Amino acid sequence: MMRVLTVALLLACGSLAGCATAIIGSSGPDSSRSSAQMAADTAMSADVKAKLLADATLKPFTINVQTYLAQVTMAGEVHTAQQRDLAGQLARSVKGVKSVRNDLTVK
Repeated sequence: MMRVLTVALLLACGSLAGCATAIIGSSGPDSSRSSAQMAADTAMSADVKAKLLADATLKPFTINVQTYLAQVTMAGEVHTAQQRDLAGQLARSVKGVKSVRNDLTVK
């Protein structure tokens, strides 16, 4: 009985992992990243977040930063268009960033 439950759990986890890969968009051969690229993307996201946190006008905001193949996407809310633009400029200033998609909304 325990073996059947274990097999069922492993199959369910495998199915969910496949769905996550398809949703995230890394299921195709041309969109897969090497482990080195994933590490570089993670470091880039951390560098962008550090710059955003270091700026006093942006510090109180929660800004989500994701990087995929050196393309940074930011999402969240800020109070002014100037803060939105500043966040984009700071992200672009990080070494290695190829492009920035600024999805921040002014609230």
